[in-house]
Amino acid sequence: MKKIIILTTLAFGLIITQSCNSKPFKKIKAENKEDSASYMIGISVGYTLKMQEIPGINADLIVKGIREVLENDSALSVQEANMFLTMYFNELREKQANENLKKGNDFLAENRNKPGVIETESGLQYKVITEGTGKTPTENDRVKCHYRGKLLNGEQFDSSYDRGEPAQFALRGVIRGWTEGLLLMKEGGKYELYVPSALAYGPRGQQTIGPNETLIFEIELLEVIPVPQNE
Repeated sequence: MKKIIILTTLAFGLIITQSCNSKPFKKIKAENKEDSASYMIGISVGYTLKMQEIPGINADLIVKGIREVLENDSALSVQEANMFLTMYFNELREKQANENLKKGNDFLAENRNKPGVIETESGLQYKVITEGTGKTPTENDRVKCHYRGKLLNGEQFDSSYDRGEPAQFALRGVIRGWTEGLLLMKEGGKYELYVPSALAYGPRGQQTIGPNETLIFEIELLEVIPVPQNE
């Protein structure tokens, strides 16, 4: 119980700090610290739900559910509620995955006919921005690259340029679309890769990348780093 209180206090402190730094803090009618804590729990839950971007969420029914549990007036157990939510979010994710797959397929079907775009047998599409003149990596090599990744809507989800430092990684340790694309490049080259979901993160997605997302990467191959045979 003590650990929960400590973690919650830290979360509340962060929320209060963010609120004070960004917007005038809204005063509430709190008779005591318990009232203040109750309000902050609502704020914390609200931020968590907002980050999840659940469509059509009804705040009034959320409050009703919380009130019924706290007042021992709920007709449902936590197991029943969790079972429903598991089914609901699985259905929601499957729907999103199907929509993303269709958007990706439609994009790739149109993109393959654009000037300069080449499609490989696997379905990877790429366009040469700058042709390199140095070494071409093998699957056993490490590489140093600058890159930025975007979703089809143009939203950037990652960028080594923004971090101010190129990334180094083994070609065997990245998504298939990257491995295949970099094997086509030479040092000094810069390509734009259009990666189907099957060559990216597939139906599982990853963090800010939804299920079955088609991704666009701008990749600059700076250096091929051969890995010693004994590693």
